[in-house]
Amino acid sequence: MALLGFSQGAAVSLQALRLQPSRIDAVVALSGYAAVGELPKDAVLQEQRPPVFWGRGTHDDVIPAGLVEHTAQWLPAHSELSGRVYQGLTHSISEQELTDVHVFLSQWKDSVEKKTA
Repeated sequence: MALLGFSQGAAVSLQALRLQPSRIDAVVALSGYAAVGELPKDAVLQEQRPPVFWGRGTHDDVIPAGLVEHTAQWLPAHSELSGRVYQGLTHSISEQELTDVHVFLSQWKDSVEKKTA
C-alpha cells in the first residue's frame, strides 16, 4: 500500500509510515514534513528504507523552515528518498510535480510486481 498526502496529509502519511512500517510500502509527501522526535519504529525504517517521494516548492511559506530542514535530514536516513524541490512553487502542486509523482509510483508499482512474480 502507498499513501499520498499534501501538506498536513503528507505529515500524516509520513507519521503513519513511522507508526506502522509493516503496513505501508511507500509514501508520496507533497509540501509536507516529518514530525520532530524519535518514534519506536524509526529504527525499523532505517533498516527497511521504504521508498518516499518528497516534493516541495522553494517559495512555500506555510511549512516552517525548521521542519523542512528536519525533514531534509530525517528522510534520507529513514527511507529510499526520491524527491524534488520545485523552483518558484508555493504551497501548492505543479504539473511537473504530478508528472514526477506518476513516474515515482509507476516505478514503485513495477518493483512490487517484480517481487511478487
